[in-house]
Amino acid sequence: MLFSCCSSNCKCENKCANKSFQLRSLFKTELIKTEKCGFGLIAEDEIKKGEFVIEYVGEVIDDRTCEERLWKMKRQRYTNFYLCEVSSNMVIDATNKGNKSRFINHSCEPNTEMQKWTVDGQTRVGIFALRDIERGEELTYDYKFVQFGADQDCHCGSSNCRKMVGTSKSFNSFVLHNGNSGSSQDQHDIKKRKTTSDNCIGEIIRLWDRRDKMYVPAVVHDYDEYTGMHTLLLDEETTEKFDMREEDWDFLPRPEDPEED
Repeated sequence: MLFSCCSSNCKCENKCANKSFQLRSLFKTELIKTEKCGFGLIAEDEIKKGEFVIEYVGEVIDDRTCEERLWKMKRQRYTNFYLCEVSSNMVIDATNKGNKSRFINHSCEPNTEMQKWTVDGQTRVGIFALRDIERGEELTYDYKFVQFGADQDCHCGSSNCRKMVGTSKSFNSFVLHNGNSGSSQDQHDIKKRKTTSDNCIGEIIRLWDRRDKMYVPAVVHDYDEYTGMHTLLLDEETTEKFDMREEDWDFLPRPEDPEED
């Protein structure tokens, strides 16, 4: 749902009751180290239901840049991601530039929620209290994110805990289809997996990483007809040989390929 603040031309000026971002209260928060969820954020002030807590800020990037950064972080084996999809072709990346909001942890029974607002023509994301929050209470919201890679256990401890964070089934629709909805079976119908000795040099694929139990991107760099082994380029410097007849893999569309229905 998209909410809208009054613009700067509002005649009520500073008395306006619909300027959550411009006239927001500044609640004090403290960064803490949690037992199972890394860093977290607690409220140092009492916060009433419906009040603006903090804005989620970061670099504003498009879908292509987002996908490139996700693959790069996955190749470097990063485990923490701070990307929030706001709308079509608009993502807020708080990985390197952001504020304390990036440290708010997930909960299946949260005390805050994310809301999208239009402020003077720009879309911004705010975190609002779902209920009264006491001083010293940890701030949480439901990530509802698309799982990128291996499943993550949820440690929120709520009575309604779903045990897992994210939705692994959405991996294909988010990464492989470049924003188009579809299932993994749709992808296999479009581009059949090659399990023969076809060399496929230059093709972009995803390969199941047995050690980390996640898919990783790769480029087919070379093929040895004598051994039947393919050499894959896993990043700019790392190559590794695989027998593709024994691996779990399939094709990724090239960046210049037209989107498929």
